[in-house]
Formats: sequence, C-alpha cells, structure tokens
Amino acid sequence: MMFNLVGRPALVVGGGRVALRKARTLSDAGAKVRVVAPELLPELAADTRLDCVAAAYAAGHVAGMFLVIAATDDAAVNARVAADARAAGAIVNVVDTPALCDFIVPSVVERGRLVIAASTGGAAPSLARKIRERLEREFGPEYAVYCDVMDDLRRDIQARGLSDDLRRRLFERLTEPDLIAAARDGAAALREKMIAAVAEILGEAK
Repeated sequence: MMFNLVGRPALVVGGGRVALRKARTLSDAGAKVRVVAPELLPELAADTRLDCVAAAYAAGHVAGMFLVIAATDDAAVNARVAADARAAGAIVNVVDTPALCDFIVPSVVERGRLVIAASTGGAAPSLARKIRERLEREFGPEYAVYCDVMDDLRRDIQARGLSDDLRRRLFERLTEPDLIAAARDGAAALREKMIAAVAEILGEAK
C-alpha cells in the first residue's frame, strides 16, 4: 500500500540519525513533518522543511497526526509513542520493532514516477537494502524519462476509443525493452520512437 502523504501531518519522535532519515523521507513525500526530541541533531534543526520541537515526548504530540514514527533509542518511550498514536487514530511505525508497527517502511528505489519497494517485513532489513542496491543498478534514470513520456502517450491512446484488444497490443509494445532503452537518448527521441511504434500497430490493425 502506498499512501499519498502530500499535506498530511506526520510526527517523528527522536533526534538522531535514524529520525533524520525518516523525517527527510516523509518530507520528500510531501508530508508536514514535526520532529520531537529533547536533543536534536544540528541537521534536523537546520532543515527548514521540518517543524522541530526540542522537548521530551508527551502524549499531546500525537494529536492530529496521520502518521507517527517512533525512532528513539529508548524502548519504553517507543512503546508509549505507539500506544498514544493508536489511541489518537494515527498509524504508527516503531523503528526495528515490527511487532509494534502498523506499517513497515521498505527499502525504496525511485526513478521519477516509478517506485520499487523491497521489504522483508522487518525480518532482515540488511537483505532488503542489498536488494535495493541491486535494483538501483538494474533500473537506471532512463526509467524516469520513460514513465513521463509514457504517461502522456497513454492518455492519448485512451482518448482514441480503441478496442480493448488493440489498446492491450499497443501498451505491450510500448513496454518492450528496446523502447525503454531508447529513453537513454532523452524524452524527445523516446517519444518519436513510441509514436512510430503506435503508428505501426494502428496501421496493421486497419
């Protein structure tokens, strides 16, 4: 499941490196992030996207939150954050404690609109990380270009009123490796080759 976090309030409890990583990930996804901890890394305080509160965690901090992440090094505090978050109607993740989590944060590869996630359900995070590293090598930046061009072309194809079978043939052709590879030459070159492929199939269908 992938949530749309744009504009949603999120809380990260913790002021260390893990909290910094989680807070930045949420902020990159568009969430309105508040970070609470008695002591905050300078990088947290310096990130103007984050609302940082230098204070000990209290139950009131979860009020109104959509999502809460507990990322302290104190198991008792993390458990209290999880209980308070659920009582307030928020979904919660406790770092390195799957049993207390409503959701698991996977290792993610992002190439523009393409998002690939690897997760072991918290059993082996290091394995998920290694799989992510393999995926990063296999799926290069051309996939971001491809998805942008494909989005425009898909809208055009759907607006043509074609049969289901013909649309299926078109979309299968447009996801062939030669066209994805063409994205390495840029959006203009890819669009030209995609349009030619569409014209060829439509010509055959007449």
